[in-house]
Amino acid sequence: MRFESRIFWLAKDLDEPAQCQDAFALDAERGIAACADGVSSAIFSGPWTRILVQSTVESPPQLDDAEAFRGWLDGQRASWRGGIDMARLAWYQRPKMIDGAMTTLLWTELAPSEIADDGHATNYQLRAVAIGDTCLFHLRGDECLKHFPMDSAGQFGLNPAVIGSVDRQADHLLEFQLYEAECPPGDWLVLATDALALWAMTRGESGEPVDWRRYWDLPDDQWRQEIVSLREANLMRYDDTTLMLLRVVEERPAPVEEAPPEVIDSAEERTDAMDAPPAGAVDEASTPACDETAASLEGAGAAPAEVPQEDATREEQVEPVSLAEAAELPAAVVERPPPAVETDSEDLSRDAPGIGLLDTPAG
Repeated sequence: MRFESRIFWLAKDLDEPAQCQDAFALDAERGIAACADGVSSAIFSGPWTRILVQSTVESPPQLDDAEAFRGWLDGQRASWRGGIDMARLAWYQRPKMIDGAMTTLLWTELAPSEIADDGHATNYQLRAVAIGDTCLFHLRGDECLKHFPMDSAGQFGLNPAVIGSVDRQADHLLEFQLYEAECPPGDWLVLATDALALWAMTRGESGEPVDWRRYWDLPDDQWRQEIVSLREANLMRYDDTTLMLLRVVEERPAPVEEAPPEVIDSAEERTDAMDAPPAGAVDEASTPACDETAASLEGAGAAPAEVPQEDATREEQVEPVSLAEAAELPAAVVERPPPAVETDSEDLSRDAPGIGLLDTPAG
């Protein structure tokens, strides 16, 4: 295990948490975490965000190989399409399928840079990749070494770069940002979707930096109430909000939790047990994988619903980034907000940029 984690999320609509279009996933054993924010005005962005974060954590795309990246992205798009029953779509949903779903994406990887005699890492090299405005805050002690990919509150806009679920012959225009830096044990990595990231940067620029460590021991309900209060005071956008706190540690084997044996007496109970996520493999906020997308879309004839994310510097460096069942990730933790069918309110107003890798200077 290369980091410890705390995850918080809150839907934009408190009465419809299933419509949250944020998604997140992580594998502490391999030191990988991903967070994404789906575009609410696009169709079925929730399933698309979940597909991308899970696949990224399982097997990050090779951005330096255009053909490999194209194959990876084609596979994710096929998974998204495969979860949609076109025959059950409402008339107003069908036109939106032309453009499909859209999402931002941020992921971090910790690669061992120093190895102890026992074979475990004692230091790491951080690699973070982003497209869009989901942000990373790299902390060391009381200092924020880097905001990434946004450097200031003024860089946030209504049309961030996104990855689309439909091939619009513009993937060669996609520009991923890259940040690389040393990341020793004791550093913190904070991944935040745009509403939270914008609020934090605004605070920092006004001389009141956010104390991210304070949230580590904060109960979930208190964190949610704090976000609600900030929204009501017009200090934070009304938007799906996700926070991932990763505390970097010296590498060690992941703790093994032994679950008590469970006795299944009936066929119904047996089915329920099979449908449940494997103990120890999926975190509290996790949701069923993509094969559940089809079921979640069956109600698409009515008002669709979905799962959590979107609304309309130092000396280190930055670069541009399938769906697997959680149980198939050995000793991994895959997390994401609960799934649902997607709301598709207004027509899409932004075009997906179209693969490039841009180095971001480290601070």
